[in-house]
Amino acid sequence: MGFKVLYNGIDLSTIVDGFTAITRNIGSGWTNNTQTNLKGGSDFIRNSIDSKSITINFIVNVKPDRFTSIRKQLAKALNVTAPQPLIFDDDINQVWMAVPDGVPTLDESTFYQAVGSITFLIPDGYSTTIDTKVLNESNSGGELGTITHNSDGSTKVQINNQGTLETFPQIKITSVHENGYLGLVNENGILELGKRDEADGETVPESEVLYTTDSDLQFSDFVDASGKVNPQIASVGGTCDTTGEIGYLKDGLRLITPSTATGSTHRGGMLSLDIPPDSNGEKGSVNFYAWFNIFVHALQNGQTGLLQIMFTDSNDKFVAGYGIVKSDKTGNTGAAKFWIGGDHPKEWKSIVFTTNDGEQTKDPNNNTMFNSKKGSADFVKQGASLGFYWKGSRQTINVPELENVPIERVYIFIGNFTNSNKFLGELSLRRFWCRKDKVDVWHDLPNRYQAGSVMELDMENGKITKDGISSNNELVTGSEFISLPSGETELDIYQSSWNTTPPQIEIQWKERYL
Repeated sequence: MGFKVLYNGIDLSTIVDGFTAITRNIGSGWTNNTQTNLKGGSDFIRNSIDSKSITINFIVNVKPDRFTSIRKQLAKALNVTAPQPLIFDDDINQVWMAVPDGVPTLDESTFYQAVGSITFLIPDGYSTTIDTKVLNESNSGGELGTITHNSDGSTKVQINNQGTLETFPQIKITSVHENGYLGLVNENGILELGKRDEADGETVPESEVLYTTDSDLQFSDFVDASGKVNPQIASVGGTCDTTGEIGYLKDGLRLITPSTATGSTHRGGMLSLDIPPDSNGEKGSVNFYAWFNIFVHALQNGQTGLLQIMFTDSNDKFVAGYGIVKSDKTGNTGAAKFWIGGDHPKEWKSIVFTTNDGEQTKDPNNNTMFNSKKGSADFVKQGASLGFYWKGSRQTINVPELENVPIERVYIFIGNFTNSNKFLGELSLRRFWCRKDKVDVWHDLPNRYQAGSVMELDMENGKITKDGISSNNELVTGSEFISLPSGETELDIYQSSWNTTPPQIEIQWKERYL
């Protein structure tokens, strides 16, 4: 088997007949900046890594009338508009992001054999490992490093970055105990999240989680609302048959038995939850937060359906709702819908997206919110302000007449349009939890990082998420995203001073090599 060179997923050895030389040199080269010293010589200021060139030489053992096809195949393989993966057979776990540079050659002067060369430019000057290194609680103590939890709640992580360059990790911190602060420190910088002096508890307006599927995995606390009026559709004058059945299937709430009724614009099944009272025994939340995880994926064009998460007062008067609606009976277009109640109930916003599984990355409407791997969204009511999460921020509207209206009930409707017989292949509410804010009672303060809360820090792209929600606002002023130096290094992670229960840690990185 001959030596292989893979570029942009194409094995170039299947086009040519062999490689005679590969020039990779050592490192990428360095540019040094100096300043003339009046006493003689120069003072060093700084240096930087240059881009890198790699040249491969090859032969083509074909007859002259075949040279044309070889030229065309190589030209097609090399015709890219951005750096693509370049991998060599003798270093199969390293990938260079490269673009062809200059004019590739093919010398056809010898009748039965052509020789040629291709030069690639690697703009960033380094390669990365194809595989991702993962250090976690399970493999701690191995070749990648060691995680040591201390009695004061802090954690020391010894990391072995075997690459020759610094790298920018992804760090996942799962809280085991309530916590209000995270500090990450290594030799390259300091990153702080939350509030260092956040208290464990005091008599102040607080937040309380009133329901969560984390302790009710199959949504058993929701009760059948079959036959009841759909509060959102009815509020705008529509009709909806709710005699179908929804319940837990596979991964969450799904449509089990469709309604066969006619004469309504919508048909499906519905469940409701009376939100439990707070620690004072008071029902209803004027200041309310709900987090949920939705999965929607049309497996065929023309599939339709809708999922509604609706919030009402004790009399089932509609307050607000977050929905997924696909009424497109020929294509693959759906929408996230934000509905408001009050004196003038209406659909406030409709944001279009493609109901794929997030695989069409070049589609501007690609389903990056509600695919099989993601799905996190939320709704918040703070008095008259209603907020709906969409792609990293909240869409907010002020509805004055709802300022003092408490949310007391949640309805979940999953169904279809009466004039459609093709239901969405995947439509599921996978998780749900809600809380009441500003509960004026002495209680253990639910801190910003609850037990089970997951913080994900993407050091390369400068992104932070908390439980799947963009949370860069958690950064303390002056923080900087940190990198892992080459070799063995220490990363220290601190929590609130009163929290002595260490978190669970996972660190991922790709090694980078000159």
